[in-house]
Amino acid sequence: MDLKNLFSRKKNDGTEEPKTIKSYLSIIIIILLLIITVCVHFFLVNPEFEEQQVMIDDMYYKLGEIDNMNSQITGLEKQVEELTLAREIKFNLFVSEQEVEDLYQLISFTALRNKLKVKRLIRGEEQAVRENVPAGQDAASIPADYFKIFVEYDIEGKFPDYLKLKQEIAKLDKLIVFEKEEVKTTASGSILAAVKISLVRMPTR
Repeated sequence: MDLKNLFSRKKNDGTEEPKTIKSYLSIIIIILLLIITVCVHFFLVNPEFEEQQVMIDDMYYKLGEIDNMNSQITGLEKQVEELTLAREIKFNLFVSEQEVEDLYQLISFTALRNKLKVKRLIRGEEQAVRENVPAGQDAASIPADYFKIFVEYDIEGKFPDYLKLKQEIAKLDKLIVFEKEEVKTTASGSILAAVKISLVRMPTR
């Protein structure tokens, strides 16, 4: 047996092979994959998440604005209803030509029913009313806001019966103003009332 060869073989068996780049290839691949994953996250995935978050925040902001606008719309609708009701009430205070004729009939029939004598019943002048006329401007050049129609009548009879007629006129759902009312007592004990009332009508546009 060659002892020299034996010891020489054992020495060669215990010696490791020198490491090359292939030995570190798996580690390099893992590191590269980690780097690629991090890059993809920061440069692709993360911006997309941030963009989505911005869109979500914008959506919630717009939803809040919509709720606020819905509250404002509800308030405006209520105001419109109130203004519409006020307009209808105000509009009903104005009279038409037919309603002026109806007033003549009311005065005549009520006077007859209460044994009153209608001495005079005429339609007086019609006056144009213009509000908020600028200083220095000719009022006639501005359209009228409304017209006042004057009606004059003289009534003779007992005072309580005259009051009934006055109450009938006051019950009308129209804007009626007693512009003048002169009541005199006659020699027979009855009264003679000279009355001038005004009604309002909308202008013809």
